[in-house]
Amino acid sequence: MRTKNGKYTGVVGEVLEFEPPHKYSHTFKFTNYDDPPCRVAYELKEVAGGVEFSLIIDGMPKGTKTEKQMKQGGAMIVKTLKAIVETGKPPLFVRMLYVLFRVLEPLSPKRTRSENWPL
Repeated sequence: MRTKNGKYTGVVGEVLEFEPPHKYSHTFKFTNYDDPPCRVAYELKEVAGGVEFSLIIDGMPKGTKTEKQMKQGGAMIVKTLKAIVETGKPPLFVRMLYVLFRVLEPLSPKRTRSENWPL
């Protein structure tokens, strides 16, 4: 996850599984923390009357800043994906967060500069 201009990288990871349209999983590490990576999986399953979506986080380092942020972020990810599927755009709150992130980008920690996190 990089800023629009590519100067900062907030999250790094590697694709583990990609089985369209049912499953996508990857490792996940915040670049501003020393916490080890965890695994994040997105799964879609057909059910009567629709589709069930699951966000699964494995190997979460307990008691870390990553755990705290992922607990908050998981719900936002699910709500954002639901809104995009239903309306074609993220919720207003998330769009406002994107603007805030751009404004605060110059204050990003030096360790999150993309030069430290090559692809």
